Amino acid sequence: MCGLPGSGKDTWLAEQAAGLPVISLDAIREELGAAATRQQGHVAHAAKERARILLRDGVSCAWNATNLTREMRAQLVDLFTGYRARVRIVHVEAPAAVLWERNDGRERTVPAAAIERMLNRWEVPVVTEAPIVAW
Repeated sequence: MCGLPGSGKDTWLAEQAAGLPVISLDAIREELGAAATRQQGHVAHAAKERARILLRDGVSCAWNATNLTREMRAQLVDLFTGYRARVRIVHVEAPAAVLWERNDGRERTVPAAAIERMLNRWEVPVVTEAPIVAW
């Protein structure tokens, strides 16, 4: 998955990939008690380890995180294809007003400054990033 907070990643997964194991960085942060505004290395490490376990067993899964830059996505595509997984990037978008409204309705809101930083770094996926890219 690829998209800003509040863009609809969770909704897309619930509607289009029900029953598929989901590796969610938000869920791992919550499990570990990690703040979204702090360094995320240990969260990413835990998520990648969960992915490796599933991939070793040949289990399809979804990676649910913002994945805002080509560099971030390339690292994940390399990890997944190293296990001979078929990779599909699904990019979801929502208008800015909807993003802010959804964020305000969250139990754990994302700080406005963090969303602004993400908006400035956001790179929409291009067709060459993975075997399948959907918008």
